[in-house]
Amino acid sequence: MDEVLTATLQQTVVEHLNYLDVLVADGDTPSKAALAETEVARLTAAWRRLLDQHAPDSRGRCARCSPRWRHNECTVWETAHQQLIGDDAPSGPDRAGRHRLRPVAPARQLTGG
Repeated sequence: MDEVLTATLQQTVVEHLNYLDVLVADGDTPSKAALAETEVARLTAAWRRLLDQHAPDSRGRCARCSPRWRHNECTVWETAHQQLIGDDAPSGPDRAGRHRLRPVAPARQLTGG
């Protein structure tokens, strides 16, 4: 993808996430109910697709992120756990797999907004 298209896609996604944040924070009850009916299914489908794309191989490595790199830098599964379950994901050298734990900034912080 070219840089302009990539930047446009990123901006559009971040703006949509920001819009959802506003609806959740400031929306009335009917708006929140409508949001749950439409967006929750879309978000869970998106998470599942992303997790499928970053499924670890038999050695615990992300085939999508690390086929050419010496160290696996994929944090998708840990990010999913942190955001969907909580911040108590296991970390350290004794944990299975080679995904490293790093804090993840919310989308609205990525654009400075």
